[in-house]
Amino acid sequence: MEADNASTFSAKPPPLSSDQLNYLIWRYLQESGYADAAVKLQRDWRVDAESLPFAKCVKGHALVSLVQKGLRYHHLSLTIDENGRPSKQLNPSMFFFGPESEKPPVELPEEAFPSTPSPHGSLIAPQKQIRDPAVNGLVERTSLPVATQLAPKRGRKTAASAERNGSATRKPSASASRAANASTMDVDMVNGHIVPISDARSPTATEVGPDDAGPFMNGIKADERMDVDEDSLVADHQNNEPQIEAVPPPAHTLFIGESKGIQVTPAKVANLAQSSTIFNLPPPTVGDVPRSLTRVTWHPSTGNALTAMGDDFCGIWDITPGSPTSSTSRFQELVDSTGQKLISAVAWEPHGDMIAIATYTNLSGHIFVFDGQELCMVEDLTASQRAVTSMVWQAQGSSLFGLAPYDSDDMGTAKAAGSSIIQWHHRNLPAEVELSTVRVPETLIDMDGAFLDETSIVCAAGQNSVYSFRIAPALGIEQKWTSDPTGNDQWTFVRCTLRWGRNPFLVAASAETGTLWVPAQDLFKRGAHEAHITGLELRPRLVSLLDTPSKPEFATSSMDGTIKVWRYDDDSNSITSICKLIVGHGSPIMALSYSPDGFCLAGASYDIIRIWNSEHDHNLMATWKDEQNLWDGSKLKDDDMMSTGGRSSVNGDTHPVTADHTLTWDIDSKKLAFGLGSQVAIINFQR
Repeated sequence: MEADNASTFSAKPPPLSSDQLNYLIWRYLQESGYADAAVKLQRDWRVDAESLPFAKCVKGHALVSLVQKGLRYHHLSLTIDENGRPSKQLNPSMFFFGPESEKPPVELPEEAFPSTPSPHGSLIAPQKQIRDPAVNGLVERTSLPVATQLAPKRGRKTAASAERNGSATRKPSASASRAANASTMDVDMVNGHIVPISDARSPTATEVGPDDAGPFMNGIKADERMDVDEDSLVADHQNNEPQIEAVPPPAHTLFIGESKGIQVTPAKVANLAQSSTIFNLPPPTVGDVPRSLTRVTWHPSTGNALTAMGDDFCGIWDITPGSPTSSTSRFQELVDSTGQKLISAVAWEPHGDMIAIATYTNLSGHIFVFDGQELCMVEDLTASQRAVTSMVWQAQGSSLFGLAPYDSDDMGTAKAAGSSIIQWHHRNLPAEVELSTVRVPETLIDMDGAFLDETSIVCAAGQNSVYSFRIAPALGIEQKWTSDPTGNDQWTFVRCTLRWGRNPFLVAASAETGTLWVPAQDLFKRGAHEAHITGLELRPRLVSLLDTPSKPEFATSSMDGTIKVWRYDDDSNSITSICKLIVGHGSPIMALSYSPDGFCLAGASYDIIRIWNSEHDHNLMATWKDEQNLWDGSKLKDDDMMSTGGRSSVNGDTHPVTADHTLTWDIDSKKLAFGLGSQVAIINFQR
């Protein structure tokens, strides 16, 4: 028996890990209704909180309970000796939060709070706001009166607090009044911004009123929203003081499914000008014509390497902290134009183990495969096609797919029409590479791929057709869709994804006519933009959410100066524009890019970038504009305008572009690279 007791008391609990502490904070935010803060914490934490092995063992309100018990232990340790006997009396000077911890916070008069604009433009006086009944942080509109809902247990107001307020009855908030009204109203939006109104659902918009002064114990407020460890709180429930009016209970986000953001007032727009670095391409080895970028892309597993490609060069910038300060000394060239080679495409293997660079001459095309770490060439894949203009790796890196827009029967002789999709299948790299080719009669312009486990799709578009290709057991045409040739639509962009982990979704765009097409559903959206479309991107979804039914979203940019966000609805088989965004007055939007986590949407003109929150009503989050006159974007814009006699595509005129714009996020969604002309701006964005 003694041995059992000794072993029991000698057991030490495991130390508190960072994951456990993060989980307790995450649960506290969820249980308190602060779902927006919980979502942001989990995004930075990068852990699926509910899948942690210890999650099922943690009881509700565990964080507050643990802290309260810790405070008790702290105070007991100050008043007992090593034998467990009382040694001194606890006094306020020994409190963890100091002797003043029992005092309520300083109250500000109502005049200290700004008046809140009402939806009708009038001003309403600030008043104490309470938590609305919410579903995933959003108010659920109902026709039931608020007073009919059950009230949670609440603490008593002190007599002094009741006297200051003039009544023991809590005023209903403006948001509670709106929730009690069965009718709804439209929300005014300006460039993706919700018109700011004070709302108790937002932690930043909640106003502090006199009613917040409740009973405290050792600095911890006896909050009615967190009834835990009640035996440690000093409360008297036996007196007959007036009871507070019933109010709606909080809806803990853990009880109602997936958490969604609840921030309703846009945060201050960040200026990223001071958080950016501008790199210049090194001068060419032959001639004095400046080099010009056609594409930049990040290393897929690290944010410290950026690939830059032009017609006559391809190399990598090392942006590791502590590397040489000169941008030209950081640039390592992999392929140059020696021997009249021209570079047409570049693609990283998904894990960063390899990088493929496509080149071509008048005779044939070549794909050079480099080791992703040592940057030494490991393969030279020959292609009989003249040029491969687009490449994509399969997810596990076992296959490389390429698009050759112009076929050739004989070396150096291009046909008027006809394209090829090529697959290089790596069985034992680099010894054995199988080559498969599928030819089509149209001239294809763009290609994309989506790969998830055993399900894969490769698609391509051009002229008046969109193709879907199967990969296994052999490369071949899965389906072909043809649009009406009288519509003059030349499908310039195509994007595809896998819905629910298996069902493909394709969308194409015609740059010249401004038309969108969902080919599998035979759905067209004509007049989507008033000028040329410059970009099409599907909003990414996290792998953990791919099995969740959702409506696909995608965005298009245009030289009419707008980005439009679209949503496809299965039930009505329709495409709806849910938001229209602008970069600046008279600024055509030349490129757009979603962050890999789908949280941000960036759009770029010649000399300005804006970043919107694609998860929360596309509020403007940040903007970038060179403030040191180091960026050549304005000059390139003027050159384009001069070449067209001052015509602007924003006004519907034709506006040819002489410089390529390229915009891309790193894998962690924290850096944005903007390439234009011979420069790249690397912008740090910490949200």
